[in-house]
Amino acid sequence: MQFPFLQTARSRGSSLNLRNKTVLGRIAALTVALLLFCGFAIAQSFPKNPQRDSARATDFSVHLFFEASGELSPNIFTLEEFGVWNFSAQWKGNNGGKFSGFLVRVKLQSNSPKDVFAQGRVAQLILRDRKTKKMLVTWNISDVYVDDKGVSFRGQFFSNLDCQLMEATLTSGGAQITRDLPFACGE
Repeated sequence: MQFPFLQTARSRGSSLNLRNKTVLGRIAALTVALLLFCGFAIAQSFPKNPQRDSARATDFSVHLFFEASGELSPNIFTLEEFGVWNFSAQWKGNNGGKFSGFLVRVKLQSNSPKDVFAQGRVAQLILRDRKTKKMLVTWNISDVYVDDKGVSFRGQFFSNLDCQLMEATLTSGGAQITRDLPFACGE
């Protein structure tokens, strides 16, 4: 490809030729910089993480299973003056009673206006010993269906952990919620 201004520069001498090459180099550099800038601008306009069938865990509650009635307690995190000692729960206005096992209920949400089936792991709940930080149980929540209302729940019953000071940590989409489970025992 030939450029007419380059041919004119050659006929005038080497100093003009050098000047035109410098100008041509600057034009080429500016063109490359402009193309890169436009490419980055276009790339930024697209969402980094498209909302493709996504759901995430946003909260969790814990409900004790009472042996005498077969009923579940209210969410222990909302009870005033909640306490457990030797498999027996009590809180303000109620003696609760003896329990064995507890249900963890995880709230899942989606911002999609339609039904969503989020494949793969969506959340993870880890129960750890509060003193040693030793992992006791891990529950992976995966392949979640959330209807067009945007809210769904998953539940898991845990047993043989009723006499343990624990912390429960729910992780989902980079967010983390940690709460204490004060299931104390003693003589």
